[in-house]
Amino acid sequence: MRAEVAVLMGVLAAFAATPAGTEEAPALLKPPALPKGGTVGLVAPASPLNDSLTRAAVQNLEKRGYRVKVSPESRGRKGYLAGDDEARASALNALVADPSVDAILCLRGGYGSPRLLDRIDYEAFRAHPKILVGYSDITGLLLAVHRRSRVVVFHGPMGKEWSVGRGLSPWSEKYFWPALAPESALFEDWGGERAPGMKSPTTIVPGIAEGTLVGGNLSVLCSTVGTPYEIDAAGAVLFIEEVSEKNFRIDRLLNQLRLAGILARAKGILLGGFTGCDVRDPEGDIPLAQVFEDYFRPLGIPVLADYPAGHLPDQAMLPLGIRVRLDAGAKKLTLLEPPVAREAPGGDAGPGNAR
Repeated sequence: MRAEVAVLMGVLAAFAATPAGTEEAPALLKPPALPKGGTVGLVAPASPLNDSLTRAAVQNLEKRGYRVKVSPESRGRKGYLAGDDEARASALNALVADPSVDAILCLRGGYGSPRLLDRIDYEAFRAHPKILVGYSDITGLLLAVHRRSRVVVFHGPMGKEWSVGRGLSPWSEKYFWPALAPESALFEDWGGERAPGMKSPTTIVPGIAEGTLVGGNLSVLCSTVGTPYEIDAAGAVLFIEEVSEKNFRIDRLLNQLRLAGILARAKGILLGGFTGCDVRDPEGDIPLAQVFEDYFRPLGIPVLADYPAGHLPDQAMLPLGIRVRLDAGAKKLTLLEPPVAREAPGGDAGPGNAR
């Protein structure tokens, strides 16, 4: 009971700190850089990852020189969820409170993280900011932690991707470790290099926009509209990606963001992968490219499509909460500040060991 009260008090304190009206937002916090040889915690806030794939993810991270701690609660299963809501929330809160854990990597998406948003200890996240990585359904968790705790979070590969073969694709790994380090030459053109066979970005509306990078999975973004965890796109570069949705459903979801005023508040739009989405009914369907034109061109802001992030084999990790520059005409995204803070003196932040 005491633990439940403590979590509730943390939620209420974080809610009180959430920007409202003319109140000044709390200062943005950056988690410390991931030290070489540090500890990565694996947790399943949404759907489960089977034991064999979890073991493979652990092994691949350990081969790069990191210690790995798997949350015991994350080995559960309750249908499409990795255990009941309280167990999954407690597992995440425990990793946040664990001083030995440097980064938290979600095992997979699927569904379930939005069910935890009123159970997370946001005050602990703010008191002990840590690297939090995930995408897809984990968008709900990223949105809430960034908005309530004002901590930079990371839209990027999860345990599921680390469990395949030797881990991330070489291209994905190239943009994974530098995102967790305080400086990199890649920040100037983030995700700009192309591996063979990768699709090049497409300019929908040229122009340059600077703002805070926010966003994630389109369906999950819409599921938070009207809640205390709704995305704040004011003055932001809004990133959107999706998977396996029909064109009319994407149209409907974008219309919800339009009617809620979220699209109109953004300064720029960055569209990632829409994997498996543009499968059209030959009779009367609207191509996805036209749906994008209908919703984004009237905004009169820079819009870049086909950026390599989302449900893709090669994906650039995106730090959400930092300032970026989007040059849609040049098809370039620049990180204007480091995503993480320098580690305390004596630490050794940097990428993992080579394969």
